[in-house]
Amino acid sequence: MAKSVHLRLGKLPTGLATYPRVLLTRRPPVTEIGEPPEFKASVSGVSLDAANVARYAAACGFDDVIPPTYLHVLAMPLHLEIFACGSFPLRPMGLIHVSNVIEILGRLRAGMRLDLRVSAGNYQHTDAGLAFDMSTEALHEGEPVWRETCVFLSRWPDSVERTGGRPPRPPKAPRDAAVLAQLNVTGQTAWTYARVSGDYNPIHLNDRAARFFGLRGSISHGMWSLARSLAQQPAPDLPNGVRIDTQFLTPVQLPARVAIKEWTADGRSQRALCDVRTGRVHMCSAWSAWTAAS
Repeated sequence: MAKSVHLRLGKLPTGLATYPRVLLTRRPPVTEIGEPPEFKASVSGVSLDAANVARYAAACGFDDVIPPTYLHVLAMPLHLEIFACGSFPLRPMGLIHVSNVIEILGRLRAGMRLDLRVSAGNYQHTDAGLAFDMSTEALHEGEPVWRETCVFLSRWPDSVERTGGRPPRPPKAPRDAAVLAQLNVTGQTAWTYARVSGDYNPIHLNDRAARFFGLRGSISHGMWSLARSLAQQPAPDLPNGVRIDTQFLTPVQLPARVAIKEWTADGRSQRALCDVRTGRVHMCSAWSAWTAAS
């Protein structure tokens, strides 16, 4: 039975100070990992600071609201604390954020104090690599108000034979999808988002660092893509009780010109960030009313 590691923190750590341990801690090859531990991290009494929310909202295009994606960056220092653990087996800089589910369970207000609970587990061997869930829950006065599950993937090395064949080509948005906006995404965009989110992963900020980790160059933050797409007018109706499902399909290579497109499928609102030239979907999200049975 896999062991469990629980980090109980007295205050929310500084994410930037944790990055050296995230980057420099040695990890075994993914093919040598047996039964990884489950990791948990928790901290209580974290304030939903109005000024920090406002800076993040402005960088992502929201107007006078607490963005549904904000608590992801609020909790990210706990994610980094788990990644920085010497017993965490996977190389954090090689992880791919595959999908994301956000559930808004209660009303968020500036100034409220939250207890944050994060866990990493549910490891799955797939054709592409070793996947796991990073789950976050925010509670106010003992009641959950926000929940998220990120699925991350650590790819098998090229020498490992895969049974699933080539991955499918990224889909394209329907021809009748509404084009809500076209945007230039640059290195400055990435740095602005890094400053308001605390996500200083070098693959987003430096071409040489990105190439070191196997990319062609720096790429945009996936969570910026989601936040910016949700913020675009006409803004989607995101009341309490909404569930937002997101798939991250291909990275946005910087610099890029992208379009935010919207359509309806199977009764759900869909929104995607697409390459203007090719129409390729980088990220696609859908939202619908959430119920306890969903």
